[in-house]
Amino acid sequence: MKIYDIAFVGMGASALGTYKLRYHNQDCSIIGIDKNINNTRNNFFAFWMTDWMSPFKNLVKNQWIKWEFYYQQKKVTHESIVSPYCVIRYQDWKKFCLEETHNISFKENNVNKIEKNNDFFEITLDNEEKIYSKKIYDSRSVAMESDGLKQHFIGNIISVKMAHQIKNARLMDFRVTQDQGLHFIYLLPLDDKRLLVESTVFSKFLLDSSWYQNQISNYIENNLGIEKYKIIDTEQGVLPMFEINSQNKDNYIQIGAKGGATKMSSGYAFSFFLKQLTSKKSDYHSYWDKRMDKVFVKYLENNSKSDEIFMKMAAKLSGEEFGSFMMGNAKFSTKLKTIFAMPKIGFLKSFINSTLN
Repeated sequence: MKIYDIAFVGMGASALGTYKLRYHNQDCSIIGIDKNINNTRNNFFAFWMTDWMSPFKNLVKNQWIKWEFYYQQKKVTHESIVSPYCVIRYQDWKKFCLEETHNISFKENNVNKIEKNNDFFEITLDNEEKIYSKKIYDSRSVAMESDGLKQHFIGNIISVKMAHQIKNARLMDFRVTQDQGLHFIYLLPLDDKRLLVESTVFSKFLLDSSWYQNQISNYIENNLGIEKYKIIDTEQGVLPMFEINSQNKDNYIQIGAKGGATKMSSGYAFSFFLKQLTSKKSDYHSYWDKRMDKVFVKYLENNSKSDEIFMKMAAKLSGEEFGSFMMGNAKFSTKLKTIFAMPKIGFLKSFINSTLN
């Protein structure tokens, strides 16, 4: 009976990163278990450039020194040459993490059950095959709470015949319907003939895929003025905007979103698990960042016109301040600016509610 030293259950970005940075070609036996390990999905991982992300800058195919926010007739533009907004795509990350490796094998299966058996774990696959390992990293998807706030989205990469003139990233464009929750369009100009256009909603309930697609097509035609285009790729996802209580014990370790890497207020996770890996910190987010996120999310749950709040926050901060706040390395003065941009009564109520819950 073969007993592996390490088993990765799920081979998403966090598992790949953990393997690359901690175990790549070390003297240990490793198995990765993922039904979709050879899937061609190629979603985007976004972040602002920081010192701990700079070692991976060669993987960045697109970056923007300017990004924008839109609300009604208002527009806020941020700029940072020091900390540009960047994206890495999954397939590039996967290739980087697995290149020139010899100590990992793969099983294209789902995991049905994990049980502790003396000094090792027994992992039962969906075909009833059993895998044994001394240590497990579990990065499978988070179970979504029915009453928990979620960030859910569908995005299309489109190609256009005539070159567009969009140069800056649009992180939040609220000039769309708000009848299903806080809704915005996220837009990235990948080159002069390709755009990522994504419909994103913050709410407790998911919507039919046709709803997001209708929002995207309406935005492309009405807001961008593009009539002829072709969809060449699609990405979609659901991210938790509630606190994840990971359960790590006896060499069973939850990582990625399952381990609490996702920033509750924004959905960003990629840079946070890499920060933890490279700094070897015990937690993804500081106590105060998690505290502020809980208050902010509680406010989003209980108040309308949250789109206006995001605009006020963006208007108060410079590009570098905004990026540092989103990446969890903001100065105390930046955090104070963020707090003072919020409605005082509403956030005081949210602070009290988040403390009681």
